[in-house]
Amino acid sequence: MDSFNKHDIKCYKLSNTSHKNERIELLDNNNTRKSESHNQILPYSVRSASEDFWNDFRSYLGNEKHSQFSIRDKISYARRFYHILESNDASLITKLSLDVKSHVMKALAALSKFLGKYDDWLGIIKSYQLKWSNGNKSFNTFKSIFESQGNDINSMIKWIKDVTSFLPHDYKNILLFNTLTGLRPDEAQKSVWLIKSNWREYVDSERGMLKHYQFPSLFFRQTKNAYVSLVNDQILEIARNTPKKEFYYNALRKKISIRNRLEMNMYYCRKVFATYLRNKGIEPEIIDLLQGRISSSVFVNHYYRPDINEIITKRIRPVLDELLKMLSNG
Repeated sequence: MDSFNKHDIKCYKLSNTSHKNERIELLDNNNTRKSESHNQILPYSVRSASEDFWNDFRSYLGNEKHSQFSIRDKISYARRFYHILESNDASLITKLSLDVKSHVMKALAALSKFLGKYDDWLGIIKSYQLKWSNGNKSFNTFKSIFESQGNDINSMIKWIKDVTSFLPHDYKNILLFNTLTGLRPDEAQKSVWLIKSNWREYVDSERGMLKHYQFPSLFFRQTKNAYVSLVNDQILEIARNTPKKEFYYNALRKKISIRNRLEMNMYYCRKVFATYLRNKGIEPEIIDLLQGRISSSVFVNHYYRPDINEIITKRIRPVLDELLKMLSNG
């Protein structure tokens, strides 16, 4: 990456297609905007794109329990937009779509903390009245439920069954395992590998449980965690009969999206798990626990103490058996 020279015209492209190739331009003083600030807060190593600096930043993010995907995302956006921290000019951010703006703000927040300049970043947020969301979260949730547009549970189950019908057996099992555990795709990938490589420490065969909590560096992150997943012999056999490699997500995506021209909707698996269990009467607090969410409510923290073993044995396991049978039938 070239260093930012305030007399040059610079153009930045967000190449990630999920963000619709948004194009952002900085213009020199012969046209419109340029930074007039000489109070640069970042070290020269950032401006010269020293790989040592970015490697240090990557290590910092890893120590802060960010996932590998999150680390790549934050470094990518930090490389493109660090000049905002130098110039204190966040006008570009105000022109971004909500999704891209969120990524940029998260990246700059992490970078400013790494540099010990978080107060400066908070000042920029205040000056430009930047918001992490548009304030319509409740309404958006309402729309996602009542205007699902093909993303209701029946449509999501159909996608899983359609895709698994043409995938090779070992790749089909990835989606089955992901749906039956309710893990995030990245967590499922780690889980499958641990089942194959560290069975004794990871799998509680007696209780039928995967002990994610024994591997906090893999499953405990800043905002997303996984504590346990329920399994039986069938689910464990499904995990063992997946591709014989540690990382498989890109290969799976290519088989679905490129070779067969379908959308890669692996996140459906987690949604199906949660919705199916809830439709069968499993309490939201239990589903949250199985998906790595612990409510901050007074009720959950101080009063809710169910017989978890009875719920698992008599209620959840039969539901998972039913879900597996339904997904396995064409």
